[in-house]
Amino acid sequence: MATPHNDDIARLRRLALQEEAIRWKQTFTSREDEETLFKNIFDNIPVGVEIYNEAGILVDVNAEDMAMFGVEDKQEMLGIDLLHNPNFGPERTRIIMSQDESRFHFDYSFDLTRGYYSSHRTGTINLITKIRKLFHSDGQCIGYVMINIDNTANRERERELTIAKERAERADTLKSAFIANMSHEIRTPLNAIVGFSTLMTETDNREERQMYQEIIDQNNTQLLKLIDDVLDLARIESGTFAIDKHPFDPVGLCNDIVVSMSIKVQPGVELRVADNLPECTLCSDRSRVSQVLSNLVGNATKFTSQGSITIGFELEDQTHVHFYVADTGKGIPEEKQAAVFERFVKLDSFIPGSGLGLSISQSIVDELGGTIGVESQVGQGSTFWFTLPLG
Repeated sequence: MATPHNDDIARLRRLALQEEAIRWKQTFTSREDEETLFKNIFDNIPVGVEIYNEAGILVDVNAEDMAMFGVEDKQEMLGIDLLHNPNFGPERTRIIMSQDESRFHFDYSFDLTRGYYSSHRTGTINLITKIRKLFHSDGQCIGYVMINIDNTANRERERELTIAKERAERADTLKSAFIANMSHEIRTPLNAIVGFSTLMTETDNREERQMYQEIIDQNNTQLLKLIDDVLDLARIESGTFAIDKHPFDPVGLCNDIVVSMSIKVQPGVELRVADNLPECTLCSDRSRVSQVLSNLVGNATKFTSQGSITIGFELEDQTHVHFYVADTGKGIPEEKQAAVFERFVKLDSFIPGSGLGLSISQSIVDELGGTIGVESQVGQGSTFWFTLPLG
């Protein structure tokens, strides 16, 4: 006896299923049975369904659609006008009313606050809406059926993926810029150190050797500062940036900054602590606060050739300390102020520095739970400030 072929088995199975489908359909012999079946499908289908008459007036809606729009009473929705939906807009309405089209597909945002009914939901949902015209056997339009699918979650995932992609691309760009900038910033002091070291071996003049030594020392300091900045940046990026909070006197800190930074001030410029500072105790990381103040003062010394640089702080509502470093330097144009805390941003490419100090300062202040900013006027000077919680 021949064994049935796989194709024959599949065909027989398909015929059996078709017969079962016909048998099941024949159980709905009366109009009442068909209406019951339709009602069950209408009420339980996992998409929103709205039925409109030929004038575009809503005459029925299923539970899924009501839940989608946050409506509990069906009467709130019945009677709304499809063709004057404020969320559709005039162009979509024109398309729906067109005599040339019978099927429509829209992907749009629905503002729940602009509906025709009371909703317990707020905000905006993203909908995929399909509309079909319904026709009588004589070709006359007798209404519309609308299918609504809530696509908000998918759109949110798409948005998150887009943001993640943009962040990855931006990180890759920053990485390339970082490597290029570091190559330049490290090479500059190294070339100076190597070059002037060679010159020292070629001269017996004491004054020249002293001058070369000073230049080497300056570039050595610059190189060490750059390495420290890069290490801090790496710790910040990796989440291993250590914060150690203890109570300390901010007045004493300001005085210490003036002593340590005085050698960097240009001739004729006074580095001073503001008068009448309030007495208080700040519970924070003293070394990190000192690092931020030193960065701000160091930045001020580069752009202040006359006048003064003042360090101080004020109490805000007995809950925060507002530190500031005010200078009488050349100031920062308004259009450049927003970028000063970005990495590698240098207001003057001829002034030594990595362009990382202010960016690192912002990260430190963020880690300490504070905020940082700048106020400046060209020709009058700048005030860099940051605010930290007292405890």
